Amino acid sequence: MEIQLERILVPIDFSEHADAVIEWAAHLAEEHESEIILLHVYHLPVEFQQVEGAYLPADFWSSVKDDAKRSLTAYGDRLRTRGLAVSEIAREGYPATVIEEEVERQHADLIVIGTRGRTGLKHLLLGSIAERVVQKAPCPVLSVKT
Repeated sequence: MEIQLERILVPIDFSEHADAVIEWAAHLAEEHESEIILLHVYHLPVEFQQVEGAYLPADFWSSVKDDAKRSLTAYGDRLRTRGLAVSEIAREGYPATVIEEEVERQHADLIVIGTRGRTGLKHLLLGSIAERVVQKAPCPVLSVKT
């Protein structure tokens, strides 16, 4: 049985774990001649939204999106130098939901996502985006623990 991987969706958060996640995706893309779709989802934490009198500058979201696009392009350029086909997407929203939407929109065959391995109370309170993606994704998910 041969596995077809035309498009690999790679959600990244620009943390120190992103390089390992991208390397796994790049390796798979090289083996299967796949396109890599880098995705960064930004959102305002609920805790901040609930702060009374919290002020956001008028250009806050456009600045966040521009910064995300610049960072995605830098990652994408590194992959393109390896001869890989890469596209970048920056979107606002709840990460797990946006990832699910982009899998459908991009017709991705695989998601390669990082996990930080939270345990105990932190996991119970904060949950895990990767765990939610694994539970709801319409395609296989490779979770990379660094």
